[in-house]
Amino acid sequence: MISDAAKAREVCPAPSDPALDGLLTLSSARILPLPSGGRLGGYAGDLCCCLMAAVRGTLTVATYARTDVLAPGQALALWQCGEFTLQSVGECLCMTAQLQGELPGRLLAGRLNDGAALFPKGAAAVREAVLALSVLEEEHPPVNGTAASAYAYTMLTHLLSGPAVLPDLGTEEPLPSLVEAAVGIIQEEFPFLEGLDELAERLEVSKAHLIRTFTKKTGISPGRYITHMRVEYAKLLLRSEDASITYVAEASGFANANYFAKVFRRETGMSPSEYLESAPRQERKAPPQGGPVLW
Repeated sequence: MISDAAKAREVCPAPSDPALDGLLTLSSARILPLPSGGRLGGYAGDLCCCLMAAVRGTLTVATYARTDVLAPGQALALWQCGEFTLQSVGECLCMTAQLQGELPGRLLAGRLNDGAALFPKGAAAVREAVLALSVLEEEHPPVNGTAASAYAYTMLTHLLSGPAVLPDLGTEEPLPSLVEAAVGIIQEEFPFLEGLDELAERLEVSKAHLIRTFTKKTGISPGRYITHMRVEYAKLLLRSEDASITYVAEASGFANANYFAKVFRRETGMSPSEYLESAPRQERKAPPQGGPVLW
């Protein structure tokens, strides 16, 4: 079953800096829990890139030229393909982002086939961006358009660099069904998981068996992976303007701000306040020096 925490919503950012018009803007980001057989239509016109991710469950995407089946964890980019349809196979949690401008076409040029590019581990990048924009919308609506463009650029570069689903995962071999299911639950619901006891119960295995199997196949324990997801998400939230540490702790799944600060320092080497005052603030206020630029 799709978690009740996954509610359908759409984020439509405010207009971005005019300098980005025609280059890269994010017009919408959507969280779409779909029932079995749920079907939606869309359109990718001139200089339009539509990204969709099967965060949980299986999704089919059909255009005039091709049909793709997205397994859990996969993402697809459609570029100027015209009409397309999404349909879930069983219950599915889908996340989408619609981008405008010529930059997506430039970045995706080497990966496109019949107007589409498949990213076998791309759902995490789409999910990260969409959830971050959703949090920004809750705190300070509407989302700043220039900030949304920055998230769109980061999402595209993460897709193209092909980040691993799990940190420090040294193999490309398929994961066992138990581990794949655990990864899917953690990636979708890490802010709401109460611990490994709950995760093991939902997977109908003992906690010891879950830890042993997960660690053997991925190189890290499921508890460490949950912590990794929470800390990485907290970093995204801390980059948003005026984000309070108490809110970030709660939204990321930590019991309280003190425990969050302790774990954050252990994982990053700095406190949340120190992180807030360093590079992320520069990203909010000005383009990073020496970093990627939108050309």
